[in-house]
Amino acid sequence: MDDGTSQYYFTASMDSGKTLCSLLKAIQFQECAVFCALPEGLKFTVEEGKCVQASAYVPADNFTEYHVRDDVDVMFKISIVVLAECLNIFGSGEESSLKMYYRCEGSPLLLVLQPQSVYNVMTDCEISTQNADSILELRDEDTPEVAKLVLKAPALLGLLSDLERSCDVIEINLSPEHPNVSIVTYGMQDRSCIEVTKSSDMVQSFSCEESITLKYQLYHFRLIMKALAISTKVVLRCTSNGLLLLQLKLEKEDQRQMFSEFYIIPLLDD
Repeated sequence: MDDGTSQYYFTASMDSGKTLCSLLKAIQFQECAVFCALPEGLKFTVEEGKCVQASAYVPADNFTEYHVRDDVDVMFKISIVVLAECLNIFGSGEESSLKMYYRCEGSPLLLVLQPQSVYNVMTDCEISTQNADSILELRDEDTPEVAKLVLKAPALLGLLSDLERSCDVIEINLSPEHPNVSIVTYGMQDRSCIEVTKSSDMVQSFSCEESITLKYQLYHFRLIMKALAISTKVVLRCTSNGLLLLQLKLEKEDQRQMFSEFYIIPLLDD
């Protein structure tokens, strides 16, 4: 029996779009994102130049219904600013059920939202889509991973919030030896250093095979702060070429999970 989904490339429903809205705002440092509907769930990706790539993942089990046609690629560019505004159309305090429909290439993404507190009220939103740009492939499977840390997200957020805003470079030193992690910031005149040992309360696990020093634009690092604010845990991975991967886990009340992921390119040595 045809349940009506075959005429669409993609359909999905969820009881509340509130968490999805929070996740989108966490990567909303660009106007548009690449929307990709995969069999395992939704992925939204934004890029800052060629230096930072951020993705939000919504696994399929977060939806009450989720269907992607297996004979097509569902990928397009969409304004995540508009999408977040539509998800929040009844106000930030209102839980609203969400249905999404995407008919075919070039068609708009259709949203149907219904507030849970008001019976027989709903709104339709159509968001235009565009052909997606190619996404940078930053990860090289052949480049070895040299360090992995699992940190409590609120603690890392507090640490980054305390960094001097006049600084423009952040240096991360990782080592198997004490103090294991040191974070140094540099500005025009200031230099500050914070040390964190693997026995610290904020560190849940620490693995580092060799000492490594990495430098990044502090502005790029600050792009993760909105995501940190809604996350419980962050996994930090570093490869030998200095590429930094931060995976942030957001746990919902029903114990299902959503994720955001940030790749940050290091500064070149002088």
